[in-house]
Amino acid sequence: MTSTACRVVVVALALTGCGGVAKPSASVETPARSGVDAADQPSRTTEQTRLNEQVGRVAGELSELQNAVAKLIVASRQQEDQLAFLRRRLEALESQSGSRLLPSAPSGFAPSPLPSPAPSSGATLLPSATTTPAAELYRAGTAQLKAKNFDAATLSFYDLIVTYPSDPLRESAQFLVADIYFTQKDYRGALAEFEALIDAVPRGERVSDALLKIGQCQKSLGDVSRARRTWERIVKDYPASVAARQARVLLRN
Repeated sequence: MTSTACRVVVVALALTGCGGVAKPSASVETPARSGVDAADQPSRTTEQTRLNEQVGRVAGELSELQNAVAKLIVASRQQEDQLAFLRRRLEALESQSGSRLLPSAPSGFAPSPLPSPAPSSGATLLPSATTTPAAELYRAGTAQLKAKNFDAATLSFYDLIVTYPSDPLRESAQFLVADIYFTQKDYRGALAEFEALIDAVPRGERVSDALLKIGQCQKSLGDVSRARRTWERIVKDYPASVAARQARVLLRN
C-alpha cells in the first residue's frame, strides 16, 4: 500500500471516529433541554393560577364599589327630592305670610278649594256646609290629589297637619300624604308618615289601614319578618276590620 493510500485510510478512519463521538453528544443534550422545560411547567401553572385569583378579587371589589356607588346615588336623589319639597313648602309659607293678615284670606297657604271635588281612595267626605280653615285645606288637598298634582296636595295636607294637629281631619290628611309617598314608591317616606299617624292618633279610624300599609312598606324595603309581625298585629288587634282580611291574605302568601 502506498503512502498516499495510507493517508487516505487514516483520514477516513479519523472522520469516522469523529462522527461516532459527535452523535452521542447530541443525544445527551436533548434530554437535558426536555428536563428544563418539564421543570418550568409547574411554576408557570402556579403563576397563572395566582393571576386568575388576583383578577377575580379585583372584579369582586369592583362589583362592590359599583353597588356602593349606586346606593349613594339613590340616597342622594332622595335627599334632593326632600330638599326640593322643603324649599317649595318654605316658599309657599313665605308667600302666604302676608295674605294671612287680610280678613278675607283663608288660614293656611293652600289655594282656595275647588267646588265639590271627588275625593281619592281613602279620602274623607266633607259636608258642603263645613267651612273651617282645616276643612278648606283638606278640600284643596283632595282636589289637587284628584288632579294628580301630588306636590300641591302634599303641601295642603301638611299645612293642615302642622297648623291644626288636633283637628279630626288631621288623621285622614296624614294618611293621604303617606299614601302619596307609597304610590310614588318612596317606601321610607311613606313608612315614616304612617308611623307618625299612629303615634299622633293611636286610636284613630285609619290605624288598621296604616298598619297594613306599614307592612307593605317593610316588605318592599326587604324586611319580610317585620312585615309579617305587623300584619299579625292587625289580625290580633283589629280582627273584624277590612285591613285584617287583607292581612290574612298577605300572611298566607
